[in-house]
Amino acid sequence: MSNASMALQRVARDFADAIPQADVEAQHSRWKAGIGPFEEENQIEMILDELPADRAGEIETEVPYPGNQQRCDLVVKADGVSLPIEAKLLRFRLDNGNIDPNMYKSVFSPFPERSSSSMLTDAKKLVESGFDQPTGLLGLYYEKNDEEYEQLRAEKVAEKFQSDVSYWYDIDIETTAIEPFDGLQHPYHQHGAVITWLLSET
Repeated sequence: MSNASMALQRVARDFADAIPQADVEAQHSRWKAGIGPFEEENQIEMILDELPADRAGEIETEVPYPGNQQRCDLVVKADGVSLPIEAKLLRFRLDNGNIDPNMYKSVFSPFPERSSSSMLTDAKKLVESGFDQPTGLLGLYYEKNDEEYEQLRAEKVAEKFQSDVSYWYDIDIETTAIEPFDGLQHPYHQHGAVITWLLSET
């Protein structure tokens, strides 16, 4: 196993351990209590605040891409590896439990938009970025209890995403971790997993 794969696995474990701790005090005036309804940037900030100091010290946030103004969510520097990682929410239900009509395309759309990117287009962006290869992706996946759509379970999402990257782009991709967490307080974002993928040029 490569150092990059091990680094991604460790980040996934660390994040999965930290999410229930961050969830305890996650309160918002608009949404039900819990970390799940918060936006990606807020969640990452809350998760990083719960990491042990030595682990948090290995992670830089909002790191500029080589040669342009875009910023990479996380860069992990540990064990001789400098690993750029883009993070995305994989939260297919809203605060009220209804399906989020926009989430599917924010994960799986292959068509880059001027104002935003999907996790799929992030894969292409990372591999073409000028960052040293390999690179990584991290998904913060939330699932309601007794989710009726089996295709929205963590393992299925990880499998589909890996398949879609292979279908659309000439990129090697490997699912490196699906680290579960549970015991969260929100009624529809009660458990989930941190999923990571390793990307490299073919």
